[in-house]
Parts: sequence; C-alpha cells; structure tokens
Amino acid sequence: MVSGEIGSLLMSCLMRSEVILKPMVASSRYWIMWIIDSPRVVDNKLKDGYKSRTIRLAQEFFSIQFPQLASQPTLSSEENRHIQAVVWKIFCSASDMRDRASAGLCLRCYVSQTILISCKKIPHTCKKEIENPFSYIDLLPFVLNDDGKEQILLDSEGQTQLILNQDDTTRPIPKGGEFFSVEILRKFNPTLSSNESLDNWTWRLTQQNQNLRLFLWELGVRTPSDWALLCGHIPRSLESHLEKGDREILEVFHAVYRRDRRKSDEKGRCSEPTLNQLQEMHDLLQQRNIMSSHIKLIYHLKRIAEVLRQDTLSRRTGSPKTIPIEVYDNSTNDYIPNRELDYYVDTDLEEIELNQLKEDCHDLFEEVLYQAISEVTYQKIEGLKKSKGYKSFAQQFHEGLQLLYQKNMSLGEIGKLWGIPWCKVRRIFQLENFLDRVQYRTEEKFIDKICKSPTQYRVTTISSNPDYLKNVADEIRSYALKKAFNDAHAEILSGKKQQKNSLFAKMTRRYLNDLIKKAA
Repeated sequence: MVSGEIGSLLMSCLMRSEVILKPMVASSRYWIMWIIDSPRVVDNKLKDGYKSRTIRLAQEFFSIQFPQLASQPTLSSEENRHIQAVVWKIFCSASDMRDRASAGLCLRCYVSQTILISCKKIPHTCKKEIENPFSYIDLLPFVLNDDGKEQILLDSEGQTQLILNQDDTTRPIPKGGEFFSVEILRKFNPTLSSNESLDNWTWRLTQQNQNLRLFLWELGVRTPSDWALLCGHIPRSLESHLEKGDREILEVFHAVYRRDRRKSDEKGRCSEPTLNQLQEMHDLLQQRNIMSSHIKLIYHLKRIAEVLRQDTLSRRTGSPKTIPIEVYDNSTNDYIPNRELDYYVDTDLEEIELNQLKEDCHDLFEEVLYQAISEVTYQKIEGLKKSKGYKSFAQQFHEGLQLLYQKNMSLGEIGKLWGIPWCKVRRIFQLENFLDRVQYRTEEKFIDKICKSPTQYRVTTISSNPDYLKNVADEIRSYALKKAFNDAHAEILSGKKQQKNSLFAKMTRRYLNDLIKKAA
C-alpha cells in the first residue's frame, strides 16, 4: 500500500519494519497515551520529552467492550488482533457517535506508543555525524501531536477529522491541525491485508510522515541518488534551466535504465548504469544526432540530476541548497559517494511514478476542477428541470451559486430573497451532494487524463495492475481532498457566515464569471 504523502521515502530498512512485535502486548496500551512533555537535561543531554497519560474515557470504554480482557495485564497476539478488529469496526461504522469516538480514542492510545518508538529509532539510523545533529525530541512534534483531550470522528466519507462536541454536534478540525494518530487510523484497514498489523502500519506511516521527512531533508540527510532522481521527470518550471540536448538525454535514460530497473523489479539504492546500458543510451542518442562518449554522458546525467536535486529540496523545504550525494575526487578523476551523508536507499520505481503523478496532479488540478464544476452544474440544472417541485428554480441555480460564492449569502438569506423557506433552498442546492459529485467527477477526469498521458510506462502499469490503479485512485482522492474539498466541506458545515476562500469556491467564482462574460 502507498501512503497519501509526497516526497522521497526514508530508508527502506526502516520501512521493512525494524519493529520487533512481541507475542504479548499490555492491555493498558488501549487507554494509556504517550504525549509530548518538556524534556529534561541530564549530563548536558536532553532526555524524555514525553510522558504517559491515562485516558479514563478510553479505559472505561475498553472495560465495557472487553470486560474479561480488561483485567488481564497482557494480551496474546490473537486477542490483540480480535480487539483491533472489533474496535476499528466500531470506530468506522457504529451508529452511536460517542461509541465511535471512544473506540477511536482506544486506538489512538495504542498507536501513540509505536509512534514514539519510531521517532526514537530514526536518529540511530544516522550513524555518521552530520552538520546539525538531532534527536528524537526534534521529531516528536511532527507526529506525536495527540493529547487525547478531544473526541474525534471521521466524516461519512472517512476523510475529514471532526471534533465531537458535548452536545453531539461536530466541527471540522482546521486544516493543518489534524491529529496524526487519527490519520494513521483513517488509512488503516485490517481487512485489506492479513499481513499488515496496526503496529507495522503505524511504524511505516510515521517514517513516511511528510513533515518529518522535510525536517530530515533540511538537514541534508537521506537524499536520493542521482539515478533515482533521474528516474523521475523534469518539471515544467525547470525547462529553462536545461541545456540543449538535456531533454533527449533524459528520455534515453528513461528508455533504458528505468525499463531495466522495472523489469528486474530491483529494490533499494539505484546503482550506476552499466556499460551495456550506457552503450544503448549512446546508440539512441546517435540516432538523434547527439554525439556523446560514455564519460560525457555520465557527466551530463549527473549535471541534470543536480538541477533536479536543488529544485526538489527547494520545493520541499524552502532551502536553496543541499549536500550532493556524490563528490568529485581529484585523485581518481571520478565521482565518489559523499562520506558526509548517511546511507540512503532509493525510492522504489512505483513510488517515483506516484510522485510524478502528484506533479501531474498539481499541473492539471485547476483545469480538471473547473471542468467538473461546469459539468456537474449542468447536470444539476437538468435534474431540476425534470423535478416537479423545483422545476421553476432550474434557471435560478446559477444565480444561487453567485449569491453563495460571490455575494457570500447564507441559504436563509437566499430563501428570503427568493421568497421561499430555508429548508426548500437547502433541498434545491443539496450542497454536500453537489460537492461530492464534483469531487467524484474531478477524480474520474484525473484518472482519465493520467491514462491518456503520453508517458507510456505509466499507462501500461496502470492498466495491467489493479492494485496500482487503486493506489493511483487513492492518491488522487487524497490530493483532491487536501487541495480543495476538505476546505469546501468545512465552509458549508460551518455555522458561521464567513468568506468562502477554498479552491473550490475560487474555481466556482471563475466559472460563474466566465458565464457572465460569454453572456455579455
């Protein structure tokens, strides 16, 4: 499974799970949460930085659901799997919101320990000194941001985190304030894989947390090799920085090196191209009237990779420069690994392709969203025309969108303007349903455009691998939610009258303005 986050993966030895799962686990893991605390200074070194907190609500819920197991100090592997399956099902689908929130609280307690262990392990994998040493204490704020004080639910789509209020109403968590523990649960599904435990899943997603990875990038560690960078593509923004012939060099590199790596299903760090691969690249370049010896070809590939490296780091961290993965050795007149860097295992090809998909998403998103809004609005109007009770409002739907997203009026205010009750306006718009339909159409159009992409390797992979297609669909949905629809849903769920600034709202205003221009 592939996570919804961006960028290079951490070392694959970590991802292959160095967590050693014990056959017995403490039952108290379901009601004791590990949270951030002030660190202590011992022998001029920072210690702790965390503490445990007993969550009474989780403990009471666990005792009610599992009265016999709650009194046991430890649980067997079978008992633990049974508990997780039951509690996860309650969290995802129980009719009672309080039960769902309490079940989620138990699971949030459980994963907090694995998050803490994962953060403690990361600094030890950096065996060599770096310019800015760090400890697990530096990592905790990125992933251990849950204190157990709020009861959290997921919306009906299982995407947006909601806080459950005392009066059983909910409110969306502001963007950027989501709990990482709940994000782990949101993506976890014990029915999809019998081999993926919640511990391993938590370990893996903690290592892949985007904010944590960006922190490591800022330190210049765990950066991908030149050959892994070249397996990606050149962003449009870098076209002007390339020299004549660079595009062709990159194309033949993809045709040969990336083809061979995919065929061999090779994992781990990308090795330097073989002599046979270099010769094939050389021959392909000659067919394009580009002459280049093996030595010059290596030089140009490394030069292009450095452009990609600096651009990647700049976009991810805002830092203008990182440490190169290889340096020139005057004694051998050749490039050698930079010994200042910790060893890094390159991202698998599938992950590179998914990262490239995200770049394509960024370029295409507004275009596709605009088209989806146009299509779904047309379908909505056609549906109103066929409705007996709302037929007369079909021609007013565009006006209604203008009042909502341009005039910032509420449904109640629109009702007064139109001379109808608020509840009737609500049924005319059905805003949540309208948003969902735009979202689904956006996702469909994304997949269609990706499958029609001129990058043939991606089309072949998508069409031949159902699991890969599912990963692509998951990536697109996650991207669309974060880019536009989480904010859009939060705007219509909020009880406050406020300016709608989501990307969905902005694109809706652009669509409406274009209609006005056409009509003029």
